Amino acid sequence: MRKILLATTAVAAAALFGPGEAAAQQAPTVRVGGYFRFNYSFTDQDNATTSTVRTGKSDFASDAEVHVIVEGKTANGLTYGSTIELQVDYNRGATSNTSSKTQLDTDEMYVWVASPTMGQLRFGDEDGVVLGAMLTGFVTNFGTGGVDGDWGDNVIGANNRPTYVAGGYLADSTKIIYTSPQFFGFDFGASFAFTNGEGEDTGCTTDAVSPACDRASAYSYSLGSARFRNERQAAIRYRGSFAGVGLQANAGYIGADATKNIDGPSAKGFDAFSFGLQATAYGFLVGGNYTFGDGAMGLGLLNRPNPGERNDTRGFQTVFVGASYSIAGLTVGANFANTRGAGNQDIRTSARNDRLWSVGANYTLAPGLQLVAEYTNLKRNEDGYDFSAGRVGGNNNTTQSDVVLVGTRIAF
Repeated sequence: MRKILLATTAVAAAALFGPGEAAAQQAPTVRVGGYFRFNYSFTDQDNATTSTVRTGKSDFASDAEVHVIVEGKTANGLTYGSTIELQVDYNRGATSNTSSKTQLDTDEMYVWVASPTMGQLRFGDEDGVVLGAMLTGFVTNFGTGGVDGDWGDNVIGANNRPTYVAGGYLADSTKIIYTSPQFFGFDFGASFAFTNGEGEDTGCTTDAVSPACDRASAYSYSLGSARFRNERQAAIRYRGSFAGVGLQANAGYIGADATKNIDGPSAKGFDAFSFGLQATAYGFLVGGNYTFGDGAMGLGLLNRPNPGERNDTRGFQTVFVGASYSIAGLTVGANFANTRGAGNQDIRTSARNDRLWSVGANYTLAPGLQLVAEYTNLKRNEDGYDFSAGRVGGNNNTTQSDVVLVGTRIAF
């Protein structure tokens, strides 16, 4: 099956990109990569204790991914390959209240074909061009990633990771991605997915037709919430160097339609815009990104109000800034993210504010082996929403978490 797939892909690519100069053909090579990480965490957070359960503050955690990477070259100069990423996920077991966190699933998996003159096509489960190939302005190369790092694996409930931090949290929906070659410092790309489902199965993941079906186009909102359809991304990027300073800037768009409501008014489609800028010089990396759009505290659909209702349907905006410095195997840095939006739409009048900041460092002991240390603070506020009870009303309208991580990781 693998030989048939690669042969078919090469034929399709040759038809698309056209003939090139004769080159030495290279049979596909396979290598295994990935990482393992181990962290000690000290977590001090609100809303982690109930009348029946009390939680401690210290814990150990480990995580791993295994990547299978295939690369080859055709006689006419096309390159091709495939990547399959297997992850030991932090999701809990399928049985309620079980403690297993060792489920194995796929993260990203795709096949690609490329030409030096025509660009690259990818087919499969991956981030689109705005959130993946052309992501710009997010400084996360210190510690475990700062506000986009491992701290969220250690907090509980309403204190957990915001829906949008560095690059968003759209699923790796099955899609087609194109990225162009670079022209005078500029390149561009686009991606498209019919649904926000991912993985092997198409349509529904079970034999029953339900709102969770990948291909669901309309259903009763009483059975669930709206889903993305026709997700599209487009981006343009510039990369250059001036007097020893490397610059990168991009602008991107993410849009999607929403499944329709059979019984009444439907959610509006989603639109967001992202602008990033970063610079490198003398060991320093600084960057920033501003993303805003018609979404619910990030890259999610807003449920639009029924006629006569006053649901809060304001869009969101996220500001991210960061900086790092690297010297002789040591990298230190800090980053900050702030997202504002409508929050719980049933409140109708109050905005949500998620603020994150982090400082950290990593030190390379040997090629691929690092020690890491990091501190992250999350503060979340929404008037009219009780974070402790997880519902509208009440007085616990602010929640906070402090997470210290010390650990090691190996990349291979």
